Amino acid sequence: MPARRPNKHMLSFFPSLITLSVCGVVLLGFTAPGQSSKTAIDGNGSQNGESIKESGVKECVVTFLTGRKLTGIMMESNEENVVLRINGIDTTYRRAKIDSIDFLAPVSERFKEFRTAIPDSDIDGRLLLVDWLRDRRAYELAIEELDSILELEPNNPQAKILKTWLEQHLKLARSRVERIKSTQQIQTSRKNRSNIPTLSEEQINLIRVYEIDLANPPRFKVSSQTIKELMHRSPELFPVDERQRKAIVDGSDLDKLKLLFRHKARDLYPQIQILEDPASFQEFKKNLVGQSGWLSNGCATARCHGGPDAGRFKLTSHNPNSAESMYTNFMVLNQFELRDGTPLINYTDPQRSPLVQMGMVRSRSLYPHPTVDPIKFGRKWRPVFRSTTATNFKRTIEWIRSLYTPRPDYGFEYPPQGRSDPDTEPPTPQP
Repeated sequence: MPARRPNKHMLSFFPSLITLSVCGVVLLGFTAPGQSSKTAIDGNGSQNGESIKESGVKECVVTFLTGRKLTGIMMESNEENVVLRINGIDTTYRRAKIDSIDFLAPVSERFKEFRTAIPDSDIDGRLLLVDWLRDRRAYELAIEELDSILELEPNNPQAKILKTWLEQHLKLARSRVERIKSTQQIQTSRKNRSNIPTLSEEQINLIRVYEIDLANPPRFKVSSQTIKELMHRSPELFPVDERQRKAIVDGSDLDKLKLLFRHKARDLYPQIQILEDPASFQEFKKNLVGQSGWLSNGCATARCHGGPDAGRFKLTSHNPNSAESMYTNFMVLNQFELRDGTPLINYTDPQRSPLVQMGMVRSRSLYPHPTVDPIKFGRKWRPVFRSTTATNFKRTIEWIRSLYTPRPDYGFEYPPQGRSDPDTEPPTPQP
């Protein structure tokens, strides 16, 4: 349905609307004071848990590393890309090129601001506002406004047509939300069956901090406040001259990071914001635990260590490309030990790691994989590596060598107390 064409009377209440529409960002620039915020969103562009009435769509300002800014509707967001809709056109942008994403105030709050500026008797102006709500998929708010308009003008043709259109789209939107909820419940149920405690965002960020390679760091931010906090508690470590201290506070993020590392300010590490995976974990995802990695396809499946019969050595098979899954599986590998105390990963001599040796042909392995019951697991066990010259074998060894040494203590317990399954341990781990 085409948008209602404003008349002269409507323009008196929206002097800025026409100007902004020429630029293709109708009212997108309005933000109630103090309402702009950085908000986590799901893959459908809406905040988790919000109703259709409250959420509509999420408008945001995307600031790129170059300083360029774009305002539009967030359609999709993941670790690699952001999809922004501007003038009805969806465009994909690489997250690696984005500095920040600031969400505008909720549609309901901005609607309230606009509505107070329009007299109840200005039907044309109110219908224009209904179009604004419709564009942002705030169907319930739009229908409420139309009901109010129809109380004053029961036979208004435009209001009646808009209400019929919106009621149909609201019905479709609610149906879609129910389907999404149903899918999420199924996925949650499947995830919980493996009984693997997963890491939080804060724990994942902390691992990223400890695994930074200063010669090839990922994108990150260190706030000036973090450095000021370090100065405040350890003034003896810093110059007396105020200008010199200010130069330190205003320094580059890399200089600030090196300063925190140099002074081993581990309690301040959680304040470092890591915006992407370190290089070692990019390789870990690509070659081991991502959707195409050998560990995900050979060990973390539902019929093996990602299922209910995994035993003591458990991996999560839920959404293997997600950061939650990747870092949780890393913690399992990093901390798991055989019954005789041998670590699963040998950081000193990676080729001797049980992790890779148990993936070898049994006759060539230092730690042969135990026999697997094909009836119970639905298939025979198959080796991942035919020899030490196999590409995946060599890449796994290179990944182990790329990790930080000596191995750091991340400062949190995994698995959390009370979340292990000691009664279901198999005789030996079975990667």
